[in-house]
Amino acid sequence: MLMELVFLVCCILVLVLAGLSCAPEGRLEISVTEIDDVVIVENVGSVDCLVFVTSPEDEQQFGLAVGEDITVTDISQSIDVSAVTLWDQLS
Repeated sequence: MLMELVFLVCCILVLVLAGLSCAPEGRLEISVTEIDDVVIVENVGSVDCLVFVTSPEDEQQFGLAVGEDITVTDISQSIDVSAVTLWDQLS
C-alpha cells in the first residue's frame, strides 16, 4: 500500500513538473507606427507592459495591456520607444 502511494505521488509530481516546463512564456513585443507627427504604439505581445515614449519635448509613460494601443500626437522629431514588462518593474 505504501509503495503504491509513493508511486502515485511521484507520478503526480512528474506531471506537474512536465506541465510547468511546457507552459508558454510571456512575450514582450510592441509595434510602433509613425505617420507624420503621430505615433501609434501597440502591445502585440502576450504580456502587459509599460511603454516609455521619449521625444525632444518630454518623456511619457503608458501602461499597455495585451492588445491595447496608444496614439501619441504632436511629435516634432524622431522618438525613442522602449518597453518593459510589469513583472520587470516588480522584481
